[in-house]
Amino acid sequence: MKVLYFVGEFPKLSESFILNELYELQKRGHEVSVFSTTRPSEEVAHEEVTELNLSVHYANKPSLSSLPNLFSRNVLNSTVLQQATFIDSPFYHANCLHLGKQLIDAVKEEKGVNLIHAHFAEPNRLAATYAADYFDIPSTVTAHAAEIFSDPNIRRLQRVCSRFSHVIVPSEYNKQYLHEKIGANSKMSVVPATTDVGKFEPSKECVSGRLLTVARLVEKKGYEYAIDAVSKLVNQGYDVEYHIIGTGERENVLHERVHDRGVEDYIKFLGHVSDKRLQSELHEAELFVLPCVIAADGDRDVAPVALKEAMATQTACVSTSTSAIPELITDGHDGILVEPNDSKAVANAVASLLDDPSRRDKIAANGRKTVEEKFDISQTVDKLLNVFQSCIESHDSRRTTVVGGD
Repeated sequence: MKVLYFVGEFPKLSESFILNELYELQKRGHEVSVFSTTRPSEEVAHEEVTELNLSVHYANKPSLSSLPNLFSRNVLNSTVLQQATFIDSPFYHANCLHLGKQLIDAVKEEKGVNLIHAHFAEPNRLAATYAADYFDIPSTVTAHAAEIFSDPNIRRLQRVCSRFSHVIVPSEYNKQYLHEKIGANSKMSVVPATTDVGKFEPSKECVSGRLLTVARLVEKKGYEYAIDAVSKLVNQGYDVEYHIIGTGERENVLHERVHDRGVEDYIKFLGHVSDKRLQSELHEAELFVLPCVIAADGDRDVAPVALKEAMATQTACVSTSTSAIPELITDGHDGILVEPNDSKAVANAVASLLDDPSRRDKIAANGRKTVEEKFDISQTVDKLLNVFQSCIESHDSRRTTVVGGD
């Protein structure tokens, strides 16, 4: 199978799930390539990037000089234009057509593909459907989080979902949300975003009192509640050290909060780290803490890959009952879940596991077993390939029927 992935930035540290898919697909002998709207903005990358042997096509930004491209035969093609319904801003559609033209060129450079798969159901992903229509092949999209939860343009989101052959979602929560809140009636399948469990060895020796979070420094990760929980634990006499891996827009705000709480000696911001350092931090952590919340604009996490990676290293996790996290963690069995926006509840959960090592070890072992049995990349790529193959076969069947009918 030959598949072209359409993404926003490649490679990107916080989107390791895309890299995991590509790596597993290529390992199985499938031909994969990438079309990215922007070049990488980070200096640190996952080790798998260097191990992948794939071609990456980067988009050119639209400009006055690129306008003639919109009048090429690739774009002014009846099978493309009949789908380009102008529902709002003409600039939005011009950008989609511009990207569609470049996607068509990328497919030609790859000497054809069987399917185009887009990650994130953002408006410009319609360009994938234009290119797919041009070549008469199916297209699929994975609808993740921010693009569907954060102040969504419902009309555009409905349009994006309806134009793809199939919509993939990482959780049942997403599926229900898109059906009930957005009114999307597309065919949908659940394929969790996940990791290669074999990449993570179970922790053997942790640092007593070490807490860890790996996540972007954004509102939906709930860092404020973790920082306040650490403050409460310190005031209660616990000897804890909290490491934070990640960067983001709220870095200054969080530094100020740490200062205001007087816990600078207990919290370290590590920024981006290498895969080797990440593994080390996960192994040393006694507990992984991720108190996710629903942000003011509606954005939220679904079932974060970072939680799955921590569970894979057999590190006990404390998180919240937000969105699809209960689809990953069963409270009290393979992790601890508390209500969101409650630093006291986070502190109590952490304290309960620090005070009871045997319970913590049992939860950690169950967490490893859960991701091994339900969320390993080999299983999720099986599901992904089933969707891809079904879309290709269904598309070929319809095409044969139309041709036969003519």
